[in-house]
Amino acid sequence: MNKLMTNKPRMEKPETLVTFTTVGALATLKTLAALATLGLAACNGPWNMQPDEGPQDPKLWVSMLLIADRPLDTLWIERPLLLDRKSDPAVLFVDAAESRIAIMDPAAGDTLHFRPVEGRAAAWVAEDTAYRVRRGAWYLLEAGLRWNASKEFPSGADWRNETLTAETRVPAAYALDSTVQVPAEALHPSLSVGLPSAMVTRALAEPAYRQSVYDSLNALPDVRSLAARGITEDDFAAYLEGRTVFRPVGKEDTVYSIYDGTPSTDYTGTSFRRYSLSYLFTQRIDKRDFGGVILAQRFDSSRARIYSPMYKDILASVGGDLDSAGFYQRGEVRPLKVSGSYYSGIQGYPDTLRVTNMEWGYTGRNVLIAYSVDPLYYEYYKGLIGTGAEGGGGLGGGSSRPQNVLRYSNIGNGDGYFCGAVADSFAINIRAVRDTIPVSALRNAWLRSDLTNRN
Repeated sequence: MNKLMTNKPRMEKPETLVTFTTVGALATLKTLAALATLGLAACNGPWNMQPDEGPQDPKLWVSMLLIADRPLDTLWIERPLLLDRKSDPAVLFVDAAESRIAIMDPAAGDTLHFRPVEGRAAAWVAEDTAYRVRRGAWYLLEAGLRWNASKEFPSGADWRNETLTAETRVPAAYALDSTVQVPAEALHPSLSVGLPSAMVTRALAEPAYRQSVYDSLNALPDVRSLAARGITEDDFAAYLEGRTVFRPVGKEDTVYSIYDGTPSTDYTGTSFRRYSLSYLFTQRIDKRDFGGVILAQRFDSSRARIYSPMYKDILASVGGDLDSAGFYQRGEVRPLKVSGSYYSGIQGYPDTLRVTNMEWGYTGRNVLIAYSVDPLYYEYYKGLIGTGAEGGGGLGGGSSRPQNVLRYSNIGNGDGYFCGAVADSFAINIRAVRDTIPVSALRNAWLRSDLTNRN
């Protein structure tokens, strides 16, 4: 198969490699060096790091994930605007009558055509709604487009024909395990806010008293006991000593948001405040085609947002108050993080995926949505955000090796990404015993703020 993105290194012919062995050749070397310097100055190569001046020729941007076992998603084709231009999603910049977009599945012999969405200039959808993306399959994109490439768009006109090409391989396998390892603090309401320090000190010194505290926690009405969670008396003693105790929790089970700010040492030997402890998800992956993972959270917008103790402490330290309008998040899905296939700062990654207690953020039913992506997506993402951090976007993972942060795209003659993914999810129900704000109240505050700003 012809690989669209293959860049082979240029090979020198043996006869062009000259060895100078005489003193008289030094003059020739100086002449060649001067010519080489002039040549480099005239070339736009990796040694020329000065940005070009003025507005650059616009490129079309492609965005699409081919998600295994699902219908073909919307294919987005966008174009950049000058900073003083306003975007209008209905203003057409592609002549649909003179354009063709298709995704090919060569192994299956399928060619899947796309059509534009009425009223949405950038959106294209598949004509075949019954088709399902195949795991492990190679897909080729070919888009022959007639589009308005004017730098002055939408006021100017410069119609040109462009062919965008790309290819990707959908990962063959990915799944989250059926259970997640959760800190003991998230398994009991009393532990979620922390036991009084005097009680902890006495329980550590007096085994009989420790036994009575353990028994009383087990006896709380309408609360699933520590014993029922598999937390033994020895586990409880370890918790009191400041060691992190994990226990498995199944899908759709109930846990508690952690507010306790005392330290605890996890399985890596790292000390965290308890409210920063992580849930440990096992990822079943094929490392041969695992390029990274995109994590998102679907939350229940009819419930409440959790006012995290860290955020609360930060505001208190600067004498600030919570901005209710700014604390509101529209919709029901929010991004969490993007990580590559390599992450030096996390022990056990990528087999073990960590999501901290504070990242959940909402009461009620929460769904962790995980997308295992091919390597192309993470390379594009890492360059787009302009950082070499392995976790991406300032989300952790200080780099221990050089990273290429120049934006990389696999779209021939364009920009953006065309990548394959396999998705899985894990649902869990979260309760919180304090510091919550109804989403409806945050929304009302945001609406009032937006109305004030408009006026």
